[in-house]
Amino acid sequence: MLIWPPYVANGLAVLASALPRRHPIDFGRSWRGSRIFGDGKTFEGFAIGLALGTTIGWLPNLLYSVLSVGDAAVLSASALVGDLVGAFIKRRLCLPRGHPAFPLDQLDFLLMSLLVYSLYAQIPTTAIFISVIITPAIHRATNIVAYRLRLKKEPW
Repeated sequence: MLIWPPYVANGLAVLASALPRRHPIDFGRSWRGSRIFGDGKTFEGFAIGLALGTTIGWLPNLLYSVLSVGDAAVLSASALVGDLVGAFIKRRLCLPRGHPAFPLDQLDFLLMSLLVYSLYAQIPTTAIFISVIITPAIHRATNIVAYRLRLKKEPW
């Protein structure tokens, strides 16, 4: 239950790529010679990821009451911030948009959401361990699906 909102938020933010016009979060600005985040990180993607991560990410709680809607929102927002941190690091490493950077691409969103959530709630160590182990495979599979649906330009 805990990792579902971050997964949904991170995975469905890409739906913004289908919009005819998007607005980069960094307003197209650079820092120290490279873009702050890049064109792939948009206000629309953040909003879609937050809305869907919060709502769809919370839905399993109808069966197993574990998270509040507020928890789902915090997990979703912090996952998206974690993805922004990952994009910032990739730009500092001079990696172009879409370039693979394992394990940064696969874990940035998850680790940030778990870190933020752990500031006010207890997370079992086994849940963290299992999440970190399974996330790269799930991330890869969902990216392949998004690539085949032409939502992403790269399958990683």
